[in-house]
Amino acid sequence: MRSAPTPESTAAAIRRGRIALVFLAAIAATALNEDICAEEPPPHAWYAPLKDIALGPGKVDVQFSERVRYEYLHNFSILRYGEEDDDVLLLRTRLGLDYRLDDRTHVFVEAQDARYTLNRLDVADFPGSCSYLDQADLRQAFVEIRRIGDSPLGLKAGRQILLYGDRRVFAPAEWGNVGNYWWDAVKLSLDMPSAQIDVLYGQRVLSEPYDLNFDHYPWHVGAVYARFGKGPTTFDAFYVIKHDWSGACQGESGTGDETRHTLGFLIDRPAGDGWDYGLYGAGQLGKYGRDDIRAFGAIERVGYTFDVPWKPRLGAEISYASGDRSPADGVRGTFDGIFGAMDIPYGWMNVVSWKNLEDYAITASIQPTKSVRLSAEYHLFRLAESRDAWYWISGRPERRDTGGGAGRDLGQELDLIFRWQLGRELELLVGYSHFFAGAYLGRTGGSDEDADWFFVQFTYSF
Repeated sequence: MRSAPTPESTAAAIRRGRIALVFLAAIAATALNEDICAEEPPPHAWYAPLKDIALGPGKVDVQFSERVRYEYLHNFSILRYGEEDDDVLLLRTRLGLDYRLDDRTHVFVEAQDARYTLNRLDVADFPGSCSYLDQADLRQAFVEIRRIGDSPLGLKAGRQILLYGDRRVFAPAEWGNVGNYWWDAVKLSLDMPSAQIDVLYGQRVLSEPYDLNFDHYPWHVGAVYARFGKGPTTFDAFYVIKHDWSGACQGESGTGDETRHTLGFLIDRPAGDGWDYGLYGAGQLGKYGRDDIRAFGAIERVGYTFDVPWKPRLGAEISYASGDRSPADGVRGTFDGIFGAMDIPYGWMNVVSWKNLEDYAITASIQPTKSVRLSAEYHLFRLAESRDAWYWISGRPERRDTGGGAGRDLGQELDLIFRWQLGRELELLVGYSHFFAGAYLGRTGGSDEDADWFFVQFTYSF
């Protein structure tokens, strides 16, 4: 790996200034704000003049977010397992303008600048796009109209973020520094008393580190997503089609395009008082190169929050994504995680993705105060099929044993997370994770040692 270029002195000063701003804000919030969990911002907030600014027939809000995260990685990197120890300082700034004509119509524009330092990786080490770096770009720019002419129809068009299905179907990958799922899309909505139905078409934006993001990945995506019920428990049904016309999809039987159809459902009751649960299922058919696609994924979760001080919650979750049973039968059995979040749902260390995966998880959390939450997660990772690959967070194969002799025991992960809402605008997040390497790692060559990860993150936003 090549060393990253030394930043210019001006850029370095700006970065140091950002860090100083966030830490000073943390100190100020802790020392001066007596009601740090107040729902409304204090009347003397310095940014109050930036809200509800009268402009022509409407009003505009200025939005700002600054996130600083330091990570230390032992025996792995963002690219692969078994690297030397590494660390990285991530810096992300967002500035948005929300212009509201009324409670149904608004125009939103958001710029983002994402950078990193301290790390040994170079941008050239990231094929296609870099999840660490995207300088001064347009993240969102859309117009949205709800209930056009008092009808149940709505429209949202332009560059936007998609979020559906408990982050399992579409999600913006927010944990990443860049947040690589940006879409140029058009969405039609039908908002009825008992259901919300969205129909959308879009192309995923290609994140370019130094240039403005005008290009797209070589595929189209269409989807229909319906949510029924507006109470605590909801039932969702969806259909997603992805068509890759690049002709570069290498299947077992030959190279060609990809047309992937995904049908699925989600039953969800979010965590709160008492029981929470979720059931997710999705099947995939189509063509990958000259291979037939036959794949499926499923998630079951259940939890209980006790009605006592500190609100302790215990939960369990099983996530499954099918793998490819045979490397030469002309059938692609590897489930594709659609466009959902690859990060955090399957462990905080991001050493797996929802492909050829069995993830057995136990979770626990307590909330000593309204602003403090501590949680722990335990994950047991196994490959769904021993002859398919272990897939990294990026979705690419990390290691593969086509003979299947290495088995399916990938490893275990323990995550400890501390979240403190220091004020309405400021959040502190600290975490430590340990990965216990399974037998599969020792049998496939490369590093078979355990790995560690530590991070501390401040987010300031208004």
